[in-house]
Amino acid sequence: MIRTSLYDRISEKRIAQEEAARIELQNAPVIEPEPEPEPEPVVALQDTPSSFNFGGFNLGFPTGFNFREVQTTLEHEGESVSLSIKRRDVQQWQTLEQLFEASVQAFRKDHPDVRIIRQRDVRVAGSAAKSVDLHFKSGHADRHARLVDALVPVAGRDDAQWLSIACEIDPARPALSLWLVDFDGMLDGLAAR
Repeated sequence: MIRTSLYDRISEKRIAQEEAARIELQNAPVIEPEPEPEPEPVVALQDTPSSFNFGGFNLGFPTGFNFREVQTTLEHEGESVSLSIKRRDVQQWQTLEQLFEASVQAFRKDHPDVRIIRQRDVRVAGSAAKSVDLHFKSGHADRHARLVDALVPVAGRDDAQWLSIACEIDPARPALSLWLVDFDGMLDGLAAR
């Protein structure tokens, strides 16, 4: 019996492995890359009279009176949700990152124990936005907040405005377990007119 050298056996094993990998690659199903989703159209803020719609009543404000800040409390199954919406003019040199960081710092000023849970880039009405989830204490109770900031165009103008939308909940309340999903759905609905 003729015995091949150790190096020949190693080489034969390597050649066999390469051939098996080539055959496996040849027989693998072809995976088509998923097409990139079409970008969401950018919706501009309108310089139209502001209004509240609650319970079927519409409280419209006279022309020239625009909301700059709205703070409200919503109720769902007896549980409270604090909602804040702010709108401000921005200078051309201000960036979304700068305005977002200022929002987070202002929140930190009111709640020194705040802990950032998650931060991500999102879109609001087609415009680039930033979102952060925050955890903090209010008295002895835990609180969870989501802050979303965007720079959005204004129809008929060359400048943009800063739009900040934030909510705050007690995360221990079962009735509010899906609130953040609902909140994101509300923000998605900003693009629909």
